[in-house]
Amino acid sequence: MDQTIPTEEKTSRILVVDDNDDNRYTLTLYLELEGYTNVEVAHDGEEAIAVLKKTPFDLVLLDVMMPRVDGYQVLSWMKSANLLNDLPVIMISALNEIDSIVRCIELGALDYLMKPFNPVLLKARIASSLERKRLRDEINAHLARLKEELDAARKLQLGMVPHDFPLPTAERPLDVFAMMAPAREVGGDLYDFFSCADGTFCFVIGDVSGKGMPAALFMARTRSLIRLAAELTHAADGAGAAAADIVRLVNRELCQNNDDMMFVTLFLGMLQPNTGELRFCNAGHNPPYLCNAGMVEAIDGAKGVVLGVDAGGSYVTGQMTVPPGAMIYLYTDGVTEAANPADDLFSEERLISILRDTTLVRSSELVNAVTAAIQTFVHGAEQSDDITMMAIRRS
Repeated sequence: MDQTIPTEEKTSRILVVDDNDDNRYTLTLYLELEGYTNVEVAHDGEEAIAVLKKTPFDLVLLDVMMPRVDGYQVLSWMKSANLLNDLPVIMISALNEIDSIVRCIELGALDYLMKPFNPVLLKARIASSLERKRLRDEINAHLARLKEELDAARKLQLGMVPHDFPLPTAERPLDVFAMMAPAREVGGDLYDFFSCADGTFCFVIGDVSGKGMPAALFMARTRSLIRLAAELTHAADGAGAAAADIVRLVNRELCQNNDDMMFVTLFLGMLQPNTGELRFCNAGHNPPYLCNAGMVEAIDGAKGVVLGVDAGGSYVTGQMTVPPGAMIYLYTDGVTEAANPADDLFSEERLISILRDTTLVRSSELVNAVTAAIQTFVHGAEQSDDITMMAIRRS
């Protein structure tokens, strides 16, 4: 017995498939002498398929020429059942024609040995095949753990943005709705809304550079800083801070320890629900739109640099009035840059045509209409960027 065989290989489950009694006996005896303790046999291809349907294996030694169901047919079935991705197969056959070898390899066999087999060569091929199997299993286990972690991260990230959209009230006559669809398991877009102590309704939308986990962490940091700054920062007269003051403070914090030079584009709005007075600051983000009675106007102005790259960045506060019945629509560039299979972009023109629809009187109707239009336009093409949008209607 070869004492150098790793313990995990000794317990590997091996299936020997051959219709010849002498061949099966020779192979199983050899495997036992080499220290493999978990060996099963199948007398033909039909029996092999039945066994493979019920039992997982680490390696199959498969004869080619068998009655009823031959080795080619077994390989074809294994390929159709997606077993060959994780289960190595070594063909052992008296056929030495190159066509047979090529056919087996094309069907998914890992190796091909001639009968009578060379024990030393068979030992090496078995050890190599089982090592590949072990490494692939480790990779699959690692990928499964990574997927679980990413799924958990996605749930945590989506849990950070509001999902409850309260109905308008006399104190806050605002109809709000939003959605976020990351391009990967986690993304770098963000939206948020909350009411300050003085009744000001704050809302924010942003887009972090890059994608994946780094962008998601930067997004979480940005959101937390916005809320913290809005709650703790006040003007000299005790009133709530100006939008530009909040953005300036958040920018200064994001620039700290930002060696990777990540940045976020962001629009912050501070709305007085009863008067419609809107104070806002735009840090390099797509201008939102004000939609009112079929008219669509970009909320332009109050522009500053993106957050996270220049601690001394300059920001200003813009001001306007939102009329009753008007709707503010905010979005990230994943909306207008959504691409179809021909690489055509959804574009601002298509977006504006939807925003002009005067029948979309609820914020949820507007967001859902844009979402449906994007899905129709991309026609199944893979999403390349995070898509986030928010609508706020003053009742």
